[in-house]
Amino acid sequence: MEKHVDITIVGAGLAGLTASLEAANLDPSLKILLVEKEKKVGGNSAKASSGINAALDAADEPLFTQDTLKSGGGLAVEKIVDTFIPKTPDAKEFLEKYNVDLSVLSQLGGHSAKRTHRNKSGPNIGFAIISTLQKEIVTRDNIEILTGAAAKKLLLADEMQIPPTVTGVEVDLADGQTLSIYSKAVILTTGGFSASHKMLKRFAPGMEMYPTTNGVWAQGEGVLMSEAIGVDLTLMDKVQLHPTGFINPKDREAGTRFLAPEAIRGSGAVLLNTNGKRFVDELTTRDKASTAILGQPGQEAYMLLFEDGANAMASELPFYKHMGIVTMTNSVEEAAKFCHFEDPQALLNELNEYAGIASGNKEDPFGKKTFPYPIQQIPSIDTPMQIVAMEVAPTVHYTMGGIKITENSEVIHKNGEIVPGLFAAGEVSGGLHGANRLGGNSLAECVVFGRVSAQQAIKTLHE
Repeated sequence: MEKHVDITIVGAGLAGLTASLEAANLDPSLKILLVEKEKKVGGNSAKASSGINAALDAADEPLFTQDTLKSGGGLAVEKIVDTFIPKTPDAKEFLEKYNVDLSVLSQLGGHSAKRTHRNKSGPNIGFAIISTLQKEIVTRDNIEILTGAAAKKLLLADEMQIPPTVTGVEVDLADGQTLSIYSKAVILTTGGFSASHKMLKRFAPGMEMYPTTNGVWAQGEGVLMSEAIGVDLTLMDKVQLHPTGFINPKDREAGTRFLAPEAIRGSGAVLLNTNGKRFVDELTTRDKASTAILGQPGQEAYMLLFEDGANAMASELPFYKHMGIVTMTNSVEEAAKFCHFEDPQALLNELNEYAGIASGNKEDPFGKKTFPYPIQQIPSIDTPMQIVAMEVAPTVHYTMGGIKITENSEVIHKNGEIVPGLFAAGEVSGGLHGANRLGGNSLAECVVFGRVSAQQAIKTLHE
């Protein structure tokens, strides 16, 4: 079977939904097809929980750039970063135009300012964004969503041409039939490969041994389809271990873990090792926090969130409680019992030491400078106070590497030339994050480069 459209977008996460809407907004006459292999749209974007970054103002842009480059360990592509940062406020406005609530502002690890936005109530921010954009898309006559359609290969005008011109994509449908979709432009928004043991073992040996926060759909097909036609790949060995994947006490060895979002640490949670001692700046970058946890006994940690911070996370915590992965305690003594600490007084002393640091009485030995929702001195182990207790460990979360792109989302061939007709946005691409991604930059990347890819695709159609 064949189908002919103007633009094919492969992958219906946030980057794909954004690209579809942006293309439809720019040229309502275009026929746009959004292809998704799952029954529902959303992908890992729908699971996102910490928020979306946006530069606060022009003065914040250099700081945001510096934070992103520093987190990337010298491997982030500066041209891509320089394109990304100034477009983040517009990305936020793009979502707010469709009535996405982004009223809560927090500071995540590795950030020098509060610039991560999420919703005040309702579902997690990723699901809220996805459901809102999906509702908007179904009102557009020129956007068709085809679910249950798994992309298998890119179609080329001439397989002998280097670089080849991409003319479409071949997909397998749920009923077993194959559909060849021909279009003037293909935008890949297929996500990463954090759930593919095969790809993790190939590109980042050892990472396949860790659980993942990703859905089973994160298999890296977009990367593999592109590699098959000679596309250059970049940073494929850079896989992010998120420091805080929830350990489910009922299934400690589960291969998939819920993410304990960075917003929890951004709301003042402390990390303690199994001896009840702090060991790291809770708001350092994800790679450093993960390395610190892996250096502790059992390669895991306990995370305690206090009353003011719990109030800031009030819309998220009930779900985690329902899933049995957080425990609500009412005193230091109860929290110590959850953490299997033999001496609750020792925990009290550690928390009061931290309270003194947070108040500015002394320097933090781990270099922490920002203390959101700081705790006060606690009189005794049985003083009534809400403490949310969790057990966490590093978990595969994100693949920084992927398809090599320009700052305009154009795909680069191994010979250094642009691949005509092919664009990429979101986690399927590599370069923005370098060796380590900042929390909140993924959703922002999806919106910024989802829009950029659509703009560039339409520009080439009209040339």
